[in-house]
Order: sequence, then C-alpha cells, then structure tokens
Amino acid sequence: MFLYKKALTAVILFISVVGLYAFEQTLSPQQDITVGDKVVLNIRAEGLTVDSLDKEKLSEANFGDFELLDIQPAQDGSVDFLLSVYKSGKVELLSVEIPYTYIDQKKFVKTNALPVEVKSVLDPKNPPMDILGIKGIVNFHHGLLWYLSFLIILIILSLIIYFIYKYIKKRNRKPTQEEIIQSVPPKEYALKQLDELIALNLIEKGNIKEYYDKLSDIIRFYVSRTYCVDGMEKTTTELYSMLKNKITPEQNRELKNYLINCDFVKFAKLIPSKEDIKNDFDTAKGFVEKL
Repeated sequence: MFLYKKALTAVILFISVVGLYAFEQTLSPQQDITVGDKVVLNIRAEGLTVDSLDKEKLSEANFGDFELLDIQPAQDGSVDFLLSVYKSGKVELLSVEIPYTYIDQKKFVKTNALPVEVKSVLDPKNPPMDILGIKGIVNFHHGLLWYLSFLIILIILSLIIYFIYKYIKKRNRKPTQEEIIQSVPPKEYALKQLDELIALNLIEKGNIKEYYDKLSDIIRFYVSRTYCVDGMEKTTTELYSMLKNKITPEQNRELKNYLINCDFVKFAKLIPSKEDIKNDFDTAKGFVEKL
C-alpha cells in the first residue's frame, strides 16, 4: 500500500512537470536585429490565450534588455509577445514566468533565456562626432576703449543710413492734393479756380445752381487760406463773425452780402439774369484781388 502511494505521487509529479514545461517558444527574427526593431516572442501552450493571461502580473515581468510593447493573438491560436530592444551588442532575453488561467486553474509557463546579437544603427566605420572637445579660453586682445569706439562708429553709420533712407523716401514720394494746393499762393490758386469755373460752361449748360455753389466755395476757400479760418463748413453769418477782427467792417459786410446772394441762388432757387451772373463773377474776382 505504501509503495502504491509513492508510485501514484511520482506519476502526479511527473504529469505536473510535463504540464509545466509542455510549451513551444519561438523568437522572430533571430538575426539581423537592429536597435529599435520589434521582435515577436511566440508562445504556444495548452490553454494559453491572450484572454487567459494574468496581465497584471505579466506587466511586472522582467524581459532583461527587451521591453514588452504589446500582446497579440497569433493566427494559429498561440500568443505573440511584441518586444523591442534599445541596446546594441550582445544582449539577453531573460527567462520569464508567464501566468495564465486554464479551466479555473492557475498555470504558468517559464520561457527559456535567449542570447541575442543586436546591431547598432550607426556606421561603425564612421562614429558620430556629436560630442566635441572643449575649446580653449578665448582672450580678447582689444581694450574697452576699442570696443566702445567700434560701437559709436556703428551707431553713427546706422543713423547716416537711416537719414539717407528717409531723404530718398521723401524725395520719391508723390505730393498729395492738399500739399499741391498749399504750395500755390492763395490768390494765384483762387484766380486759377475762377478761370477753370468759366471753362466749365455751366451757365451755358443751364447749371446755374452748381455754378454759384462753386463760385461761393472759391471765395470761402480763398478767405479761409488767407486769414487762417475754417470757413468752408460755416454759415455765412458764422464766417462774418470770424472775420470781424481780420478785415475792415466794410469789406466784411460786402463779403457777407455777396455770399447771401449766392445762398439765394443755391438754396432759394433764385434765377439771376445774365448781367447779374457776370457782375457776381467780377465781384468774386474783385474780392480775390483786394482782400
């Protein structure tokens, strides 16, 4: 009876040992592995699947110089362990216990350690020169005064270049209409405007209101430039008040009455005779000549 129990125990131990080590292990590729490459450790064992693995304990496993990246099911039902290595030379894939559950029983397979030769991505004939030797101390051979003089000269040259640039830019800039007007004396500009008004032939075209509107603006603009007042947007009464201390009272009254007459034509649709139109033009020209 005693011998029977011992034999039964031996058989159970043998079956357990056979069950423990009954697995297949394959590493691919096994050669021409370069730093950073991915390799696959394929494990085939009874009941071993991706879902049966104890991933929590497996995450603590030490694969040596290799890093576990992912676990995937293989096409034949086995399990692929996706690994990578970041060290060149002779490295080792350590033996690892892979725990899993099969038919409600805790099992594991213990992989075999494998030596692996990993090639470097660098050319051994041309080693990198990313770390260079320390250069010696650089001595400044010039004194502080030399550098100060150099700085002053640089500032002076910069200012000269700046003023040359501003001069060329100003010289090549086209004057605005306002600048052109300001460059012509007020009397000359007003007389030119009166000549241009005649050339428009507005009276012949029947545009009497437009004619008086332009005639009034010519006088207002001339007075504004001559006496430095803003008379273009003012009423006739307001312009009269602005000119009280700038021209004689008689001239101011004449100008006021003249502009009121123009306002009648512009706003009250008064139609003057041809003789009145000629007299109004001559009066406007007289204002330019004497004011």
